[in-house]
Amino acid sequence: MNRNRCLELTGLLWLALAGFGPAPALNAQVPQVISYQGRLTAAGANFNGPAQFKFALVNSNGASMFWSNDGTGPGGTEPVHAVIETVNQGLFSVLLGDAATSNMLPIAATVFTNADVRLRIWFSDGTNDFTLLAPDQRLSAVGYAFMAANLPDGALTSSKLASGAVSTRNIAPGAVTSVQLADNSVTISALFNGAVTAPKLAAGAVTTAALADGSVTQAKLNFQLGYLNAQNPPYGAQGDGAADDTGAIQAALNDAAAKGGGIVFLPRGNYRIATHLRVPAQTTLAGVWRAPTASSQYQGTTLLAVEGAGSTSSIPFITLQGNNSTLEGVTIYYPNQVISNAPTPYPWAIRGGGGDNVTVQNVLLVNPYLGLDLATYPSGRHLVRGVYGQPLLVGIAVDQCYDIGRIMDIHFWPFWTGDTRVQAFQSSRAVSFDFMRTDWEVVQDIFSWGYNIGARFRASTHGAMNGQMSNINFDNVDIGLQLTDTQPYAVHIANLNLANAGGGTHHIGIQALPGASDLNVNGASFWGDLRQPVSWGSQGLLTLSNARFLAWDASRPAVDILAGRALIQGNYFADSIGTAIHVGPATDRVMVLGNMLTGNIVSLSGPRTLSANNQP
Repeated sequence: MNRNRCLELTGLLWLALAGFGPAPALNAQVPQVISYQGRLTAAGANFNGPAQFKFALVNSNGASMFWSNDGTGPGGTEPVHAVIETVNQGLFSVLLGDAATSNMLPIAATVFTNADVRLRIWFSDGTNDFTLLAPDQRLSAVGYAFMAANLPDGALTSSKLASGAVSTRNIAPGAVTSVQLADNSVTISALFNGAVTAPKLAAGAVTTAALADGSVTQAKLNFQLGYLNAQNPPYGAQGDGAADDTGAIQAALNDAAAKGGGIVFLPRGNYRIATHLRVPAQTTLAGVWRAPTASSQYQGTTLLAVEGAGSTSSIPFITLQGNNSTLEGVTIYYPNQVISNAPTPYPWAIRGGGGDNVTVQNVLLVNPYLGLDLATYPSGRHLVRGVYGQPLLVGIAVDQCYDIGRIMDIHFWPFWTGDTRVQAFQSSRAVSFDFMRTDWEVVQDIFSWGYNIGARFRASTHGAMNGQMSNINFDNVDIGLQLTDTQPYAVHIANLNLANAGGGTHHIGIQALPGASDLNVNGASFWGDLRQPVSWGSQGLLTLSNARFLAWDASRPAVDILAGRALIQGNYFADSIGTAIHVGPATDRVMVLGNMLTGNIVSLSGPRTLSANNQP
């Protein structure tokens, strides 16, 4: 190959004073490890990147092989396995005979009983075939090495060395190893400040056992860019699904918070949490996911929740405690949850513990009994984004939010199981979104399937909701929206889709129970196995426009206004099913304007009802 013929290698060999050969008579001749530094050019340019080398020690004509890096290659032929080294600006370094290197065998000291030993090298860039680099390079020793060979053991003692005769620059790299040092011979007082730096420590040289209690303090931890890996020392989270990683992860979270906040990262793994976790203020617990995930338990970063079975009132699995506390990129899975018509109760999977701007994003809630609690404590300006899952009883609850919270890109669906027993439980009891006191909550792009109630609006002791919602989709829900109370500023919804596929017993799209609810819907679709799209029994005001009513039970009106006030205009009703709109006598003021009835009738018995421009 033309490219390979342009390769050029220059190098420097010296004897490293580490790892003497096993034969006592040869100890003073040559060591078992040889350091080689080379420069590799291709077509006159320095080579860069990973490279593959094969090495052999041969005689002067290359016909006899004394040693090769993997023990193969008889008669000086090419060995089978290669050694991989990184070449930087043409330069690389390798320890020949270093058994710690992959595909590298030790060099027997007997090799150097031969008068002429030469180094033969083959090279490949990983794409082209191996090329033999020429010429072979002869190994030679400096005069001091010959002198060392003639000194009897113990002849050169410390008393024969002048003070300062042996300095750092006179000692070859690697010449003094731990084997040659007496126990405790190197003390702290003998080391210059800064003499031992990170580059001088071998990988794994400093172990936990080698550290005195308390020697590594928080101030000494590397906390660059506000980032801690909970698997790294001193934390040591395992992520093997068996070890209890609670203490390791919590310690990392506490350390990050003590530094003023930061990110605790959990690499891919299954982290068993025997109790619960608290994410402090200004701190993020982050896994590998950077997008909403589906069916990803035991993939990516999975937190295994096991505490609190049988009770909903115990401590939540994860508490976001304080301003800017964040959970991101993880899967939460309850491995002991049962598939039955009565799933095991557990506490909340996630709770906002009080504080503004708590955030949950790109999280899969596989099968919690209770999903995300933003109600128990104040949680202003919360952000929930990219949360998928199958919360079994309640998905997300909101209360005590006095400054615009945001919930977006939510998808609740049978990611855990589609078993009919679990479906029956959820269809009869579960609520995907439970809204209480929240001021101008922003909700967009949400979906749930198979719940008893899609979204519930009610008052707590703190009040009720007003807000703006868009792209709201509830499929196979027994009741799409259920209202008992809202703030008078109303809940405003644009682009609402409500459908039923046979789940539940009521099959109602919008149900307003007695109370004071105000709802404004602009653009909606009601379809599937719905018995009644709208049943309004509230004293508040319903405005409903630009909606499509595609299916309902012929024995009921599609829109039944039983109380309060309503403005029903510009809607379309599918052909000749029955009653499109009914206004009862207990209503206050109702306007029915400009609807396309297509063969359906209106029944208007309210004392203050205005009907005009409706097309039969």
